[in-house]
Amino acid sequence: MRTSGWAGWAAAFWVGACAWATAGGDPAAEAQMARVRRSMPEVPLELEAAIRVVDPNGKNLKTVQAEALLTPRDTGRTARYVLRDAFGGILEEMTVELGDGAAAFAYALGDPPQPAPLPDLFGPIQGSEISWMEMSFSYFWWPDPKIVGSEKVANRWDCQVIEIPCPPEYAGGWSHLRLWVAPAYDAVVRGEAWRAGRAVKRFEVKSVKKLRQVYMIGDLEVKNLVTGARARLKVGKMRMLSPDYSPEELEEFNAPIAW
Repeated sequence: MRTSGWAGWAAAFWVGACAWATAGGDPAAEAQMARVRRSMPEVPLELEAAIRVVDPNGKNLKTVQAEALLTPRDTGRTARYVLRDAFGGILEEMTVELGDGAAAFAYALGDPPQPAPLPDLFGPIQGSEISWMEMSFSYFWWPDPKIVGSEKVANRWDCQVIEIPCPPEYAGGWSHLRLWVAPAYDAVVRGEAWRAGRAVKRFEVKSVKKLRQVYMIGDLEVKNLVTGARARLKVGKMRMLSPDYSPEELEEFNAPIAW
């Protein structure tokens, strides 16, 4: 992930001007999303994060600790997420196989985790506005993306607006997704989930962390556009795992910069 896969995100805010294109061209959209996916690191990446439920003024109401291990595969990657309680006990665990075709989700509950039926992948995680769809970023692999416009975000990101229909296996979740992608960074800087002809959820990055040449979310805000409820995903420590690096190289690789 040169500039972000897990999600290739950078800061995003509302802007007034928006230039919509009448047609985009699937090959261009496919190529752009492929570059977003390839921006993921070539070695396993370990992350520590926190899911925070916040009130309309940004006050923290609840925090759930999270861990993630992202492991590259031939055509995709395996992502394993663990949510913990305040005492470090495991609340739930989700493993996602990402690549060609539909994502494969495997869910477990308890400590130690025991296999359990999948929850609603579009529903809230631990009472937050963040769902497993946002957490996993599996929609980066959804088929049939289309460029539907262009927009300058935050007065500095020249973005392509890419629309992707929700696959049939997720019927009842969203109708489609819109992603604002900055080609200069191969990074998604904003996303909107749509249902019944309107945007129902928005997620946008408030800060970015850099680990050598890898850019990752620092602070991702998710807002329910129907209720106004919000949550934040804040990434703390992250480090690359590889036996091929010397201790000195690993120290350099694992020295993030926040901006």
